[in-house]
Amino acid sequence: MTRMLSRSAGGRDNNFNLLRFLAAALVLVSHAWPLSGATNEPLARLSGFSMGHLAVDIFFAVSGFLVTGSLLGRRRLGDFLRARALRIVPALAASTLLTAFVIGALQTNLPTLVYLRHADTWQYALRDAICWPWKIAYRLPGVFANVPMRGVVNGSLWSLPYELDMYAALALAGLLAFTGPRLLGERVLRALVIAMTVLIWVGYTANEQFEFALGFRALHALRLSVIFGTGATFYVLRERMPLAGGLFAASLAALGLALWRGHAWMALYPPALEYAVLWLAVVPAGFLRRWNRLGDYSYGFYLWAFPVQQCVMAWRPGTSRVALTVLAAVPTLALSVLSWHFLESPMLALKDAGRKPSAPPPSAPAAPAGAA
Repeated sequence: MTRMLSRSAGGRDNNFNLLRFLAAALVLVSHAWPLSGATNEPLARLSGFSMGHLAVDIFFAVSGFLVTGSLLGRRRLGDFLRARALRIVPALAASTLLTAFVIGALQTNLPTLVYLRHADTWQYALRDAICWPWKIAYRLPGVFANVPMRGVVNGSLWSLPYELDMYAALALAGLLAFTGPRLLGERVLRALVIAMTVLIWVGYTANEQFEFALGFRALHALRLSVIFGTGATFYVLRERMPLAGGLFAASLAALGLALWRGHAWMALYPPALEYAVLWLAVVPAGFLRRWNRLGDYSYGFYLWAFPVQQCVMAWRPGTSRVALTVLAAVPTLALSVLSWHFLESPMLALKDAGRKPSAPPPSAPAAPAGAA
């Protein structure tokens, strides 16, 4: 009998934490090329699509599925927003403030007091501690002035405003569906998620073929929106989504074809990536599930990897991409472990404080682990 996604994706016995951590590690590996001054990152050389972009897409594929489950599982907009804020803001704010006032103060070529009083230092700290809805600040005065990627403090933050845009869109849908006069209702909300995803997918495919918009923001907004929306759609359709080895193999083949051929073939990319990610998240079992005993270190790893790599390049000019990967991985992992156990996990423990339980519909399983 074919397993369905709805019967496998609930609860906490899955590989979502491991997948997200591997994606965060892939970002660190990908950044080792430009941060060390090297070129020709392997996947980018073959397809024009970097390992870092693939890793971010995996994050959005997981997030679209889990965060939609968080909204539909809670069915209370306030609970959803509190859970999102507790997951994103504390670790981000801690990383930003420590980067600005510790790493920046140690790395700047300005006198320390001049640096600490500089308006750009405070602008970085205040803007990037939330990252939304304004633009990211990437530079601190006099910091990382003599490394190959000069002046960029934490380039990884670029993806967070897009993620928060997706949360805002879901929150708006939840506002219409679950509060006040309930203008939509859950059935209409689910149909709207599918319709909007299809509409964005058409626009994304057309742009890949005809290249109407080539700017960084437009390209990534289209791609990340359709991937997040595909994850949301898979959650809505989870009771009709079979988990089969043959379909997993076909999704991998479709991914390879899309990245190799590009253009209109990229229409295959969002659904193929989503299916492959969800299959890997819920089907492989055994020793892989032991990772869940450790914690969810992916977010902290993603936040800290870039500034740590820049520190390595500042302290050891000329470091190769391989050495940079190795030297940065250990302190980044240490910081992510500390972030999870002493900040992220305690904050997430507060997400249900004081809220009244809201039972989901009888046909719907509990929101998957990670949706918090």
